Amino acid sequence: SNGDVETEGGTTFTDWTEVNSPTVTVETSRVFHGTNAAKVVAGSGAVGQLTQTLDVNINEVAGKTATFKVRVWTDGSSQARLSIDWGTSTETGEYHTGDSSWRLLTAQAAVPTDATQVKVVCEVTASQTAYFDTSWFAVEQVHRLTVPSDIVRGPMYVTQQYDEDMVDGAYYPIPRGVAPTTG
Repeated sequence: SNGDVETEGGTTFTDWTEVNSPTVTVETSRVFHGTNAAKVVAGSGAVGQLTQTLDVNINEVAGKTATFKVRVWTDGSSQARLSIDWGTSTETGEYHTGDSSWRLLTAQAAVPTDATQVKVVCEVTASQTAYFDTSWFAVEQVHRLTVPSDIVRGPMYVTQQYDEDMVDGAYYPIPRGVAPTTG
């Protein structure tokens, strides 16, 4: 929810929780997409985090691959990364390279069978600054029912973004009999 950090309530972002008291502000000049990014400045004694606990039926997705991706900007290596907190363990992605550019970072792992939660985490190392924008989380497909082969009067077509690096498009129809890609 609010993966693009466009919805904010003054000094905090709706649906995101600040952990370890980072200074979090709305950034309007260094933005990947839309009008806002989240600027996170970690304190000197601990990593600063923006977290969100997701409403996921863990029993239904145990063993399936979960992916969390966010656009991140920082000017120093090893200053920002992503993770998924399962409550019993944590999967951590690679650090940003620190080349003063927007990078698409990823944390990805199979959902553990003993997981008690699904919490996504945007992390900044102590005394550092990073910017976060345009995030998403997905779990590989869970099939619950058979989709009818013919649907009368719609939907007429379903489209999907062609390239995750091109947020504003292009979008192409998903052909009959072809599953959409994750993301």
